[in-house]
Amino acid sequence: MPETPIVQDAPVISYVTASADMRYIETGERQVYLRNDPKAGLVFQGEMPGCRPGCYINLSEILLEYAMSCEGCREEEVVSKEVTRFGGQLGEKLAAKIQQKKAGKTAAEQLSSGFKCVLNSMDAMYIEDRKEYYLDYSLDCCPLSECANSTGLNRSVEMADVSFSALCKSLVKVLAPDWVLKQPSENNVNIPMHKIILTKLQ
Repeated sequence: MPETPIVQDAPVISYVTASADMRYIETGERQVYLRNDPKAGLVFQGEMPGCRPGCYINLSEILLEYAMSCEGCREEEVVSKEVTRFGGQLGEKLAAKIQQKKAGKTAAEQLSSGFKCVLNSMDAMYIEDRKEYYLDYSLDCCPLSECANSTGLNRSVEMADVSFSALCKSLVKVLAPDWVLKQPSENNVNIPMHKIILTKLQ
């Protein structure tokens, strides 16, 4: 009897990677998946075709790497637009998955699931304070800054922050349009992130 082929999940998004030196050189294609981690639950994971688990990257590095890949754009406004679009698409893909898995749950519960996925995907250490009309995440350290320091992608932090903010906003817009993202805000770009705060509009 022939073996049943294993069906692989399709990537939620993919992008062309670029070298981290001072010149823009395309180096490959990164595919981003939503995977079920045995310990962390649902997480974003960046992979390359044929690469082993040792070369997988987390969401922090995905955002930094994508921002690096946009350095081939000549105009800063174009870069900002592209990283915003990228983060927004990640948020939409995650929101659709949460709606599928958490159908019937309250907006606060769905938002909690979404932001836990985001933070677990960044290997962040955090404490969640969840109430009916309020969500507060206190982080031990800024996951983007920590990742940038360890990978050498420091010059990508500002645009990665923009992409992260767009991810969070799109997640809230789809899952709970009557909620608002208070922190991080667009005014906090380049300031290490230690808080994520969401509130329901009254």
